[in-house]
Amino acid sequence: MTYETDELSIQSGAPVELYTFTRGGVVIGRYTSGEAEVTVDGDTYSTYPGGLARGEISISGERGRAALRITVARDHPVASLIHLRPRTGVIGCTVSRYHRGDDTDVIVIYAGRVLSARRGRSGERILVVEPRSVSQQRIGLHRVCQPGCNWQLYGPHCRLDMGDWGHATTIVSVSGTALEVADVESGMPYAGGIVAFTEGGITDYAYIEEADGTALTLDLPLYGAEASEAVTLYPGCDWTMATCDAVFSNSVNFGGRLHLPDLNPVTQSAF
Repeated sequence: MTYETDELSIQSGAPVELYTFTRGGVVIGRYTSGEAEVTVDGDTYSTYPGGLARGEISISGERGRAALRITVARDHPVASLIHLRPRTGVIGCTVSRYHRGDDTDVIVIYAGRVLSARRGRSGERILVVEPRSVSQQRIGLHRVCQPGCNWQLYGPHCRLDMGDWGHATTIVSVSGTALEVADVESGMPYAGGIVAFTEGGITDYAYIEEADGTALTLDLPLYGAEASEAVTLYPGCDWTMATCDAVFSNSVNFGGRLHLPDLNPVTQSAF
């Protein structure tokens, strides 16, 4: 039988749903809503204690109404990843469905990205998944004309390769958002920069709010980081032409408008 035949059948249908979670294009987990582990097209989908259930799939132009809610156990690996490491990057979620006995006809019924892992009333975690269609239709921020640069540091318009500016060092001590490292690159402005810490194949990022020599203050703690472990520091920018030129030699890509008049001719009179 085909998927459509089984889906419309009153008695022969036995639906099984498959959930695939990805990060940076790499699969980080495959799970099934069924009671037993299944293998489909060579990929194994596991069960997890506490099960996995989803809400109704709806179509709406409103972000909140279009989101899919997936209920998992409190300690589910995907929920823990998002809850403990909020800057692990985009977590993709694809929900597929087939009928038991015919795993050659698998249909994707939902695809999106996980926005958050909320706490439920009974302690469970509710994964809120936004569909791809909503993010594609969202209006982005308009560029502002201003003296300071408004490009994202290491972004596509800034054109600096983040990998070229990394400084490898080790942790001397860490306590919450206070991080002491063994050394920094002389002359580099690390305030406003980024620190990266990798553990178990997952890279955790935090912004450097303040930098006093090797003493750094982060906006968020680095989960699981301990003394003597390796981290990578990336310098920050204050979005001025002076820093862009002197530190990064990147003035050709500076995004600010240095010669804007102090007087706004639209709101003020020139006379």
